[in-house]
Amino acid sequence: MDLFSPSLRNLWKDWELRILVLLSLVLQIVLIFIGNRRKYTRRTWIRIVVWCAYLMADWVATVALGVISNNLGDIMNSSGKDESPNDAIYLTAFWAPFLLLHLGGPDTITAYSLEDNELWLRHLLGLVVQTGVALYIFFIAWTGSRLSFLSILMFFPGIIKYGERTWVLRSASNEQFRKSMLTSPDPGPNYSKFMREYTLKQFEGFYVIAEEVIEKGGNVSSVENDSIHDDTELVIAYDLFKTFKRLFVDLILGFDDRDNSQSLFEKFSWNKAFKVIEMELGFMYDVLYTKGTVIHSTQGWCLRIISFFFTSITLALFLLTHKLKHSEIDLVLTFLLLSIAILLEVYAFLLLVSSDWTNLLLSKSSTSSIRQVITRLQLPKQPRWSNSMSQFNLLSFSLKDKRTVFIGIQKRLCMDEFLENYNYTTCEEVPDNLKELVFKHLKEKFENLKNNSKDATDIRTLCSDRGGEISATTWIRETKNLVQIVTGAGSYRNICYIS
Repeated sequence: MDLFSPSLRNLWKDWELRILVLLSLVLQIVLIFIGNRRKYTRRTWIRIVVWCAYLMADWVATVALGVISNNLGDIMNSSGKDESPNDAIYLTAFWAPFLLLHLGGPDTITAYSLEDNELWLRHLLGLVVQTGVALYIFFIAWTGSRLSFLSILMFFPGIIKYGERTWVLRSASNEQFRKSMLTSPDPGPNYSKFMREYTLKQFEGFYVIAEEVIEKGGNVSSVENDSIHDDTELVIAYDLFKTFKRLFVDLILGFDDRDNSQSLFEKFSWNKAFKVIEMELGFMYDVLYTKGTVIHSTQGWCLRIISFFFTSITLALFLLTHKLKHSEIDLVLTFLLLSIAILLEVYAFLLLVSSDWTNLLLSKSSTSSIRQVITRLQLPKQPRWSNSMSQFNLLSFSLKDKRTVFIGIQKRLCMDEFLENYNYTTCEEVPDNLKELVFKHLKEKFENLKNNSKDATDIRTLCSDRGGEISATTWIRETKNLVQIVTGAGSYRNICYIS
């Protein structure tokens, strides 16, 4: 006895591919619109939706490619030598390049976690296999018609997008990210040559003395709080990003890096300092979790233009194609694939020109007309982070037992501890007076260190404090409520640890 009736199975066979392709399109829309919102929001539902869409997108597109290939093979095998296959198969074969486009994903998210970047080899294999499947579909369904030639045009943006994603994942992987920052070793001064010249000059009768050359610093001394504009802040944040991104791959910083950053932040007020750090971490997020390393380059701009050009040409030619022999539903779905692909390209371009990376380029450009045009195209500014911190309520965890449903199922799924911690964790907004207090205290500590430091031991002592020397009375007097005390202590410990 069959579980499903033949009519139901036939209905599913007719709509299976359409549902998968439409679902793949919806997932792309979700990812491009909210894929990067977890950068500045702590809402749980956004994180869950992005996580589900990220995991489902590749699976749905891959299954859809398999269904097209399977349907094409079945129709070709069942058709007689003198019979032509169903015309619908040619239109569904035209969807294969769009699925490659979906596998490439949007610019707003390439990795949900850092571990995803380490799987770039898996994505490279997927690029080869899925492109091979799409080419197999293309060659089997080739008829020499206009629709077949349109498939060739759509292969260009599809392969570009998928290749971009694989390249970005590789670039953000730990090993490649470390290699990209390694430079040729500096041999340092040639002391033997210096001493030979020194001795030779003495023998020749010259009076030679050794003096220390004090290098002139950059423009740090000229940077004052009132004179810092957004463009200057972006330049400073990007320079700091290039310096401190080495810490993400366990590389060390030089004394010059430390001294330059300290002298820089000495000129800042607390709000400017936090704003620069927000920009710096924003650059880091784009490199690790989005296609930032590709799209914010000259090659990336060229690839955007190529992708948009081929997609637009395909849509224009498709509208001129004779469509009477195709299903109306399939025609509508094909039109949706083309039109939404163009709209998503336009939206991705607007996100690109609205980013800090573009504003950084504009700050270095002397052409005011180009800057005015791009400024008018920019979307409204979004916050750079959530301005909140997670806080675990230890008292409630110890004294109050919240009701838990389906505890047996949670334990079997190994989710009981995670959900229990989630129930007692809240997000508290970080107030401005707390930021000011933390920054003020750090500046005082570094001033004392600079005036009284004798060796590197004092620096290690400072970095190991992590808030241990702050008296409770100071925190109570400055923050005035218990929530800010707990949040503030955690903030100070984290900042000292980073320092």
